[in-house]
Formats: sequence, C-alpha cells, structure tokens
Amino acid sequence: MRILHDLHRSGVATVASGALVGRYGSASTVSRALRKLVAAEKIEPIQRGLYRVLPEGEPRLAFNRAWSNPAGRFDPDHLIAMTLARPTFRDVARLCKAYGVRRVRRVLNDLEAEKDVPPVLASEWRHRLDNIEKGFRDAARRLSAGRNQAAA
Repeated sequence: MRILHDLHRSGVATVASGALVGRYGSASTVSRALRKLVAAEKIEPIQRGLYRVLPEGEPRLAFNRAWSNPAGRFDPDHLIAMTLARPTFRDVARLCKAYGVRRVRRVLNDLEAEKDVPPVLASEWRHRLDNIEKGFRDAARRLSAGRNQAAA
C-alpha cells in the first residue's frame, strides 16, 4: 500500500505501471501490487499499463438523498445505490470519479438483479456509464501524453 500512499501524496490522477518499476520493485512486483489495488477498488484500470487513481473521501453530490439521516455516513455501495435510485448525470459521474466506473456498474447490476431498478433505466445508465468510462479513458490518455511530452 506504499504505492497508493505515495500516489495520493503526489496528487497524480493517473499512473503508468512502467513509471513505478524500479522504485517499487520489479515489473512483476509492481504488477501484483497494482492488481491488489484494483481489487481493493483504490485504482481503476484505464488501459493496459495505465491506471486512474481514485480519490479519497466521499464525492460532493448535488443534493442529500439521505435527508432523514443528514449527518450519517454510508458505505460507498449504499451511497451509490441511493444515487442510482434517483440519478442525475452529474452525481453519477461524481460517483464514478470517486469510486470507479466498475464499482458503480456492479451496484447498478445488483440493483437490477434485485428488481430495485427497472431494466429500462439500468440499460440507459449502462450506456451512460460506458460514455463516462470513455471520457475518463480519454482524459487519462491526454494527461499521460502531456506528462510524457513535458518530460522529453
């Protein structure tokens, strides 16, 4: 978890696995550590060898969906589920930024399986999640390309 601590401290939004080799060990050691961080939903893979660092803390949403418990703290999956029950694009995008598109998609699939979200709404939001994911991927590529040009 030293890698994650250093990434958060440095404030980078994306990281290439090749940039970590050497400082944190061999390629296989870094790859294993990054797989663990992906499984723990601390980073999100963008493409092969490029990862988006998920920020710490809860996202700031447009309105409090838990108005009956305004000071309450919720498990991220519960917060995602409450937001998907009354979604706005901005709030879902903020959840994707904070917790990763994979996690939001997983919660959406769980809600659909439990019949808490109508299939039509779930299908529509899956399409929107695809677009959000493409946007994050494009932004990460631009960030890493800009960093590579600055280093050259």
